[in-house]
Amino acid sequence: MVEGQNLESHAAQCIVYSKRTAKLMNSVELTSDGKTAGLPEYTNLKRAGDVESGMVNRMKTGRQRFRWNLIFNVLLWILLPLPLWLPYLTQHFGVNVISYWVLPIIQGCFMFFWIVVGILAIRTTWIMFRNRKEDFRSKLTTAQKNQIHHLAVISCYKEPVELIASTIDTLAQQTVASDTTMVVSFEEKTPDLRNKQGQLCDLFGQRFQEIIFTIHPFGQEGEIPGKCSNANCGIRTALAHVKRRDQNAFNPANILITTCDADSKFHPRYLEALTYKYFNTKDAITGCIFQAPLLYNWKLDELSVVTRVTGLVRAFLMMGAMIPFNINTMSIFSFSASLCIAGDFIHPGYQMDDIIALIRWMGVCKKRIRIVMIPLPILSGPTTGRVLEEEIEEWARQARRWTIGAAEVFHYFMVKSRNIPFFSALSWGITFFLYYVVILCCASLYGIVLGVSIGFIMPTMDGFPTILTYFNYVSLGFNYVVFALIFVIDVFTVKLTQPRIYERISLVRNIFQWILSPFVLIGYSLVELFALHEVMIRGKKVCKHGASKKDNL
Repeated sequence: MVEGQNLESHAAQCIVYSKRTAKLMNSVELTSDGKTAGLPEYTNLKRAGDVESGMVNRMKTGRQRFRWNLIFNVLLWILLPLPLWLPYLTQHFGVNVISYWVLPIIQGCFMFFWIVVGILAIRTTWIMFRNRKEDFRSKLTTAQKNQIHHLAVISCYKEPVELIASTIDTLAQQTVASDTTMVVSFEEKTPDLRNKQGQLCDLFGQRFQEIIFTIHPFGQEGEIPGKCSNANCGIRTALAHVKRRDQNAFNPANILITTCDADSKFHPRYLEALTYKYFNTKDAITGCIFQAPLLYNWKLDELSVVTRVTGLVRAFLMMGAMIPFNINTMSIFSFSASLCIAGDFIHPGYQMDDIIALIRWMGVCKKRIRIVMIPLPILSGPTTGRVLEEEIEEWARQARRWTIGAAEVFHYFMVKSRNIPFFSALSWGITFFLYYVVILCCASLYGIVLGVSIGFIMPTMDGFPTILTYFNYVSLGFNYVVFALIFVIDVFTVKLTQPRIYERISLVRNIFQWILSPFVLIGYSLVELFALHEVMIRGKKVCKHGASKKDNL
């Protein structure tokens, strides 16, 4: 505890606590209404920018109507019912062989994707296993160790202070915590704001080089409430403070920023591994974003089959698709301050900070941004609920939000793609489109429609090859093999967590959840299908960041 930091005994609350001086910086305080005093005003930073550091805001107000996300719906309207109408069309023209080949081949393409993802997920798991005891700091020179300063930014709103503290504690346990500035970015409307800040300052004031509290003002023009606007405020304000603190020594290339949610648990060597990767990756300053594989095993054994299977599949896809194919980062990621400044920070008018940052920075920097893996797992909190019904409701709500966010940023990407090199924009756009629409939303539903077609429509057609009757069984069996691999990988990855996560799940429950896994994925796809049509009809009105419920974590 930091003596005397209780807010009840101070007229002003701590905003910056400096370990170097072992006291509050008296010039940086909260006024009685909770506003910051001494830190640069966020509104002023947005309006004029910090010209000397290059932190100039060039944000433009986006259009309120969507256009490009309609491509998602058009493809779904064509692909999903295809097995139902194509056989009748080919029967009419006497070319049934087209249906007999084309429809199963499409399903075969989906199966091939899962094979590739499975291989890459196994490879990622092996890389993490090899690095589970790696001392990355010993590989750095003394100059490199002293060169990098870390800025860890956590976005908070209504989360319980105990949950926020558990996340910050994992950052305080980093091997380089003494070279880290901890930034806790609250919303102006956060309940019991001053008391939460005081408790966190008491707990962690002496465990970082500095701890900074920022408050994102409510109702800013061109912003929507959510992590994008919150992180944008926290990073801008913190970097402006660091620049003023370091003065001529300020060098954004030597500052690594890590942004995370309030329900994150870092591996204790994450920041040192990040530093090592930063020095050993080509074009790391303005060409890379760093991402660790995310696991969702935070009390996952206590949750329903719906939440658990979704968490395992998300981790599997991150290790096998999102990182290897440079699709996008997720929730917890790191980057240099140079890239953040050059890319004009994080757009506060959107809800998906991870995807929008990647697209925005590619557009402003006019080049493809690579995603570099940090070979240590990070725990991220799954969706939760007090009871089963509430848990499923939260699961569906978040699946809907993620899908709407993906559609929203795809429109943003198409508008801004002219600023990205053509082939980089083309390759990324196609990969993003195939992943979020074809694989996540369409693949499982297409398999069901194809099964109906093979079972009831095609057998009535001329020249039907009887071998196709077995295709449904092959497809179903393949799905269960993939889900078996997902469950097996989970057994190994959870053993790589540190501190180690111990789950109590019997073999019987694992088998039961494995059997239900395809149905969970089908349910998820149906939620996505609904969300894509909702955003098509209602447009920007549905693009809001509904905070996840974290009380049960």
